Amino acid sequence: MQDKGRSVVMGGFLILIGIWLLARALGVGVPGWDTLWPVILIGGALVSLYRALASDPREPDGVWFGVAGALAGGLFLYITAGQGEWGDMVNLWPWFPMAAGLGWLAAWLVRPREVAHLVLGGLALVGAGVGYLYTIGRLAPSVGPLLRDWWPLILVVIGLAYIIQYLVQRR
Repeated sequence: MQDKGRSVVMGGFLILIGIWLLARALGVGVPGWDTLWPVILIGGALVSLYRALASDPREPDGVWFGVAGALAGGLFLYITAGQGEWGDMVNLWPWFPMAAGLGWLAAWLVRPREVAHLVLGGLALVGAGVGYLYTIGRLAPSVGPLLRDWWPLILVVIGLAYIIQYLVQRR
């Protein structure tokens, strides 16, 4: 982002914060920090996504944070804005590996030679799916101990992905 763009974003951010603080001081019924903090995460994630896609070459790490951060922030906003409750996290936790998985897949689309992003994205999405099925009771309770004992296999697969990535990029 150029200096002008950075100044506009920072200026807009300060104006919004100032209006919000002024409204709170005047007793206007605007949501408090306890409700709005996820908006900061979402905004930072979207700025990261924009900067990563606008740079040359595109930055997969910024794309990952942009996608994963915006999705995670959306879940937090769902809870803090009153639709959900923190107790709902017992069932909603698979959202986080799903958000990370989609972020890794988006990062892989930006730089397809980084095979590790594809593998991490696939593993995270499979993990989210298995977690969701386990959470809603579609998997037998006996699967829990199996997952607990065999999860290190995921580290082996990720390690192999990094080695394959090294070999692919070496060419």
